[in-house]
Parts: sequence; structure tokens; C-alpha cells
Amino acid sequence: MGWYRAPEFGFDPRVCRGVHVGGCVAGRRWPRQSDWDVEAHAHNTDADPWSGWICVASERSLFTASRRPTRVMVHEYAHLLAPNSRHGAAWQEAITELGYPSEAEWHRPRPVRRASRRRAA
Repeated sequence: MGWYRAPEFGFDPRVCRGVHVGGCVAGRRWPRQSDWDVEAHAHNTDADPWSGWICVASERSLFTASRRPTRVMVHEYAHLLAPNSRHGAAWQEAITELGYPSEAEWHRPRPVRRASRRRAA
């Protein structure tokens, strides 16, 4: 449990107010069992009083072995750079500019495939 300042990650402090570790800075119960695959989230909506904060479940999601921000951290920072965008075009542009175009590609909408229906003979 604890928190970090934006410059420790190389993030702009005008965009990122801080990083909270071990739960949600807003006091919400997180991560829940239903969120087992969610390592982090960003508070990035205009209506959120905690806007600008990144919340991380565990310290292992913060830095690589070479003390660079992990992919998870850069992903969440991109959410702060593109508020109210989810994984839309603004977020995809931000994550690409941060050097992770494959992350943008992963979150692009996929065409819906419909199951083919065979007629009974």
C-alpha cells in the first residue's frame, strides 16, 4: 500500500496527480474477485473528483527490471492523456504516441463474426 508521484514514472504531473498502490484511491473495493484480470485503472472522467489518479493492485505492475514504467502503467497513463475516451480513437492515438502501437491494435474494435447457419438437408 502506498503511492508514488508522477515524475517517478516520467509522467507529466499536470496530467497524472499520482499513483496509488494496493487498492483504489477513492476507497472503492477493488480489486474484487470479478476483477481478477484487472491490474490497474485510471480515474479519467471529468466528473470524478479523483481524476488524474492511477490505481494499481500491486507494486509488481509499476516498473520493469530496468525501472521503466510497465506496459500496464503506460496503458493507464494514456487514459489520463485521453480523458473520457475509454479505448477509443483518442486513447489509441495517445498509446501509439507513447510507443505502444500494438496496444492500440489490441483494443481496436473487431468485426462481429456471425455463426454460419446451415440448412437442414
